Amino acid sequence: MKNLILGLAAMAALAAHAADLSVEVSLPANKQGAVLAALFDKSEGFPRGKPLQVATAQPGDGKAVVQFAGLPEGDYAVSVFLDENANKKLDANLFGLPTELYGFSRNARSPVGPPLFADAAFRVGADPVTQLVELK
Repeated sequence: MKNLILGLAAMAALAAHAADLSVEVSLPANKQGAVLAALFDKSEGFPRGKPLQVATAQPGDGKAVVQFAGLPEGDYAVSVFLDENANKKLDANLFGLPTELYGFSRNARSPVGPPLFADAAFRVGADPVTQLVELK
């Protein structure tokens, strides 16, 4: 019984520190496809590795909102792209340059390759968080 009470108390403490994340994505209104977002909680693997969570949304009128619920307090980064051909991957040309629109949290960009986790990272605390991402 004591272990049950301790377990419930620990779960309640974790739930009290969980927050929701909304990623508001803007893109040209004439583009079609699903918006796919990958959430990372560490620099290892960002942005091409295995994400913590993935979510999708359908755009309308040049915007889409992707939701991640119940996140524990910590640092996160998001990579987002518009999957125009519904193959669930960011397409690239022969040189490895993306041919579909993409973006990152904090609108992080790098002149060569994807941005670092630190450049795209933001803090999630106890309150809901919104990140604005512009796909380019």
